[in-house]
Amino acid sequence: MTDLAWSGCLNTRDLGGFQTRYGGVTRGGTMIRTDSPDNLDAAGREALRGVGAGLVLDLRSDWEMTQAHPLEGVAEYRRIPWIDPVRDKERVPEDEPLLGDIYRGSLDRNQGQIEQALRAVASAPQDRPVVVHCKSGKDRTGLLVALLLDLIGVPRDQIVADYVISEVRLGVLEQIAALPVEERSRAALLSRTLPETITAALDHVDARYGGVRSYLSLCGLSTGEIHRLAARLVGLPVEAVVFDFDGLLMDTETTLVKSWQNEWAQHGLELSLDDDFWPGHGGSTSEARYAQLAALVPDFDREVSHARRTAYRDRLHQDLDFRPGIRSWLLEARELGLRLAIASSSELSWVVGNLQRVGAVDLFDVIAAGDEVTAHKPDPAVYQLALDRLGLPGPATAAVEDTAHGVAAAAALGMTAIAIPNPYVAASSLGAADLVLKTAAELPLGEALFHAVG
Repeated sequence: MTDLAWSGCLNTRDLGGFQTRYGGVTRGGTMIRTDSPDNLDAAGREALRGVGAGLVLDLRSDWEMTQAHPLEGVAEYRRIPWIDPVRDKERVPEDEPLLGDIYRGSLDRNQGQIEQALRAVASAPQDRPVVVHCKSGKDRTGLLVALLLDLIGVPRDQIVADYVISEVRLGVLEQIAALPVEERSRAALLSRTLPETITAALDHVDARYGGVRSYLSLCGLSTGEIHRLAARLVGLPVEAVVFDFDGLLMDTETTLVKSWQNEWAQHGLELSLDDDFWPGHGGSTSEARYAQLAALVPDFDREVSHARRTAYRDRLHQDLDFRPGIRSWLLEARELGLRLAIASSSELSWVVGNLQRVGAVDLFDVIAAGDEVTAHKPDPAVYQLALDRLGLPGPATAAVEDTAHGVAAAAALGMTAIAIPNPYVAASSLGAADLVLKTAAELPLGEALFHAVG
């Protein structure tokens, strides 16, 4: 939070500098909150124009417009009243004795207006600031800002601190003290910015709507719009997501294990899944496995064994789909405007064949495979091939992997690494990743990226 000196306005500040639970910090120069620019003098108006806002969002209602806005007629100025005049007629003041009650009711009644206001923010140019205000810049503006800060993971105590400072900036306590004694109590209830007021509002969003993302979605905002709201304040350099294939997109590691266990059993043997079974690199170990069988089984026929094993594996694959949450991530990526790629150590025909089986080839812009490069993960060659085809540098992308050697390959190119271990990988071995999840269903893709990049 950075104070701004706009002569005439008392409650102006930049929303940069807040720590988030993702480990990042909100960016300065992206969003500014203030009280009404009607109060600005000539120097203050010049300061407002000087920020080069891509949107100046006025949340006041029709009845408050006693004079023309300083930016009236300018393309960047939009007035979207926070209060729905139709739904506001449903309000029963006696049911909302405290300001926190009014806030809760406002979040319930004004969802259509809130949707419009936040859609305007989401649509504003990302490289220019948004200025948002109401009359005092503390209630309607305070709610909008609290929702956005909660969305990007700013801790509640910091959200509260930003909210409560408004009454200091505006001199609310001094104004109350100047009132007749009999009016002070009521004025304090409706004018102060107390911690419990904004906390009650955010707790209401959690309890009734399941959190701010669910609330914004219920208001009518798309996944992409919600993502752009978050990206405005914290930034997100990721332009593409590159997925490993085996064990990550599909649990072909389990079908691999089962096919080898079945083949061992054909000879009365039990396969050991010790360290020798998992080579620590992305290359195939099939020939080594067949060599093991040949050493154990008299008159071993490699061709018969291979045909039987792969036929068994193919039967297992008939009903094999993406791992939990993966398809949702892929669809969400499209909504977020992200490109998608695969960087697999397996052969191209294997990757494409499995994608065709589940009707998903067209979900990916780029596929890079192990038979197109000369080295396997942890060597980054296949990731470099994917990046070359995307036309992007490593830091502009995120990799999603299921093994430590895959994470190492991505990290070597400066890619953000998200790890989702397959059933045969210990999560503790993936500490080099920027984020480790149990499944893709644990978080939406957008939120996972903010966690990882932060």
